[in-house]
Amino acid sequence: MMGMKMKKSDIAIMVITILIASVLFYRAGYVPPKVIEEEPIEKQIPQENLTVQKPPEPPSSFIIPSRRTLTSIDEGCHYKSILINREWWYFSAIFNDSSELDGWGVMISFNHMAYGDLFGQFKPDLLTVVLYDDSGNVYGGMKNDFRGTLKATTPGVDVKFENSWAEGEYPRWHVHAETGDVGYTEHTVVIDLDFFAHALPIWTFNTRLFNESKSKFASYVILGCEVSGQVTIDGKTYSVGGTGFHGHSWSPIYLRKFLIGGWDWMQVRLSNGWVLYISKFYPSSKVVASINPFGALIISTGGDSVTEFKIFDLEPKTSEKIFLFTKFPTRFYLSAKKTHNVLLERIDLTMSLDIKTISTYQKVWKFPTYVGFKVGKCAVNGSISWLDGGQRISVDLDGEGNVWITRMLP
Repeated sequence: MMGMKMKKSDIAIMVITILIASVLFYRAGYVPPKVIEEEPIEKQIPQENLTVQKPPEPPSSFIIPSRRTLTSIDEGCHYKSILINREWWYFSAIFNDSSELDGWGVMISFNHMAYGDLFGQFKPDLLTVVLYDDSGNVYGGMKNDFRGTLKATTPGVDVKFENSWAEGEYPRWHVHAETGDVGYTEHTVVIDLDFFAHALPIWTFNTRLFNESKSKFASYVILGCEVSGQVTIDGKTYSVGGTGFHGHSWSPIYLRKFLIGGWDWMQVRLSNGWVLYISKFYPSSKVVASINPFGALIISTGGDSVTEFKIFDLEPKTSEKIFLFTKFPTRFYLSAKKTHNVLLERIDLTMSLDIKTISTYQKVWKFPTYVGFKVGKCAVNGSISWLDGGQRISVDLDGEGNVWITRMLP
């Protein structure tokens, strides 16, 4: 038989046919794929199956919506009303470990005082600029000057004392303060801070259910603000950030000095991320002893949920004499208790704290004024506990914050 010569086209057709057949056999499973041995892979647990343990939080308090509402008129000036003769705006902060001044703190306050508050001084406008560390060093101080030195307008925060000022509206404010404005010359300190509120304000005192700006006696505070900015000391600038508080209060002309013996304010950043606000007013010794001091104790665990005590004890444990029979406390013991919530459920909420003042500045006007202020840093530790479903839950508390102590003779 004679051999046949294959054409190039036939060879091409044969090759294509073999390739197609190989692919079909492979997909059909006739040609097993090459097995590659790999290292065993550890089985991963799906992220959605992970349970994050939420830290326990104390029972929250019911706060009517009007106590969490703030307008730009509320933030502005009220002392130009004929019935209001006393008004304060204050900003405080504790710097955290993201700052170049970790653990330092600051208190800045613009105060329009009544003429009789600093009797015999005839300088009722007051500015406080105090910067302090945790080693006892304090920069700045307090200065009172003639009426008109402090200027304020409405709406929003717009207040000025010489070269120091604060301006803004909820939720943002900027504060610029210079220690030269309070007569401090040992060091030159300039402070520029931005405050940003993550939580709603809360009215601690007011005389109206709605339209609090028309209250004759009112006070609100904004807890746990985010603070950032810079502090310049003798020409060297430090970047700072931390937790801050902003408050604003005013009172009427008929609330006179002889009715009040003093007050304590504390704003604390706790190590677990909570913040604590304490305000306590004390009646004068000439007022009937049966009148109990009034105040506010508020805990915020973050966001807008708060736990509030209206009745609590803030007892001085150690003190230092400032004039006559009047002393500045240097240490406090706080105790608070609430048995039921608004739904009359038993919660047995209790809290106890030891509070110690450190790194403080003192300003005392003696005869004939007899008024003293103490401003600075405080350290706290203690615990809080409550019932949840019949189970007792306890949380240890520790932290640091700002303290403002006022004592006066009528």
